[in-house]
Amino acid sequence: MLSLILKRFAQFVFVLWGISTLVFFLQRWIPGSPADTVLGVDAPEVDKIAWLERYGFLRPVWLQYVDFLWKMLHGDMGKSYQNYTDVSQIIFPRFLETLKLALISFWLSIAIAVCVGVLSAAKQGKWIDKTTAIVSLLSISAPTFIVGPILMWIFAVQLEWLPLLGNLGPSSYVLPCITLGASLAAFSSRMIRSGIVDVLHEDYIRTAKSKGLSPSQILFKHALRNAFLPTLTILGMQLGVLLSGTVITEQIFNWPGLGSLVVEAVTQREYNIVAGCVIVMATIYVFCNLIVDILYRICDPRVRYS
Repeated sequence: MLSLILKRFAQFVFVLWGISTLVFFLQRWIPGSPADTVLGVDAPEVDKIAWLERYGFLRPVWLQYVDFLWKMLHGDMGKSYQNYTDVSQIIFPRFLETLKLALISFWLSIAIAVCVGVLSAAKQGKWIDKTTAIVSLLSISAPTFIVGPILMWIFAVQLEWLPLLGNLGPSSYVLPCITLGASLAAFSSRMIRSGIVDVLHEDYIRTAKSKGLSPSQILFKHALRNAFLPTLTILGMQLGVLLSGTVITEQIFNWPGLGSLVVEAVTQREYNIVAGCVIVMATIYVFCNLIVDILYRICDPRVRYS
């Protein structure tokens, strides 16, 4: 277990370094200057040069890169060009909004996936199984930029049951959480259903039946536990995606989260904010994958990682 953690941590550091490097150079290869955004295109050239010199943009690129890495190693993400606020102070509250949205969507999708997956496996080949298969296929195929507006039009515009945009309270979580969790719930339910169907043909299931265990005990106590292992990997990866910023969904619902912050920072050429957000997203994603590897090993000690 310790060797696994050390190996994943080494990969974690390498991935962060690669992403940080990529973000740094991509931002500087984009045509234009952040001084034009901050001071305005019509600002005097002297003021633009003074601004660029103040923030170190006139230094050689390799010196800027070394300084960038050094600050990141010490947790210094720099300051905003617009209001001179620390980037960490800007990112943290937006990340909390994304965190709440992602966790609610995640647990909602798990609850739906387990219920639908077990029900479909128990009713294999019947109309319930066929109906859930069709609904799952539609949910997996429909992108969030279609699901979101449809839900908004029905429940916020026509029925006026829920808020349309922003975070105005608990009811504001309903539509974006359903939008985020629908695809994950549909995909996970099909995996759980397939896993249970395969497990039900194993010898230990027949032994459990011969002992007189009820169908519900066989499904939940024996079949679901073993069928859920392959789904664990998918759930861990999806949790990383959700936590690292749901850009499209947050834009649709005007959610004040990390994804929308990235879009704002890119349009305003806030290099420090963009770099900080991307590194936070990458850290979360890699960390979630590490947790999944550890949990998988705990759930099934037979698993070995080369």
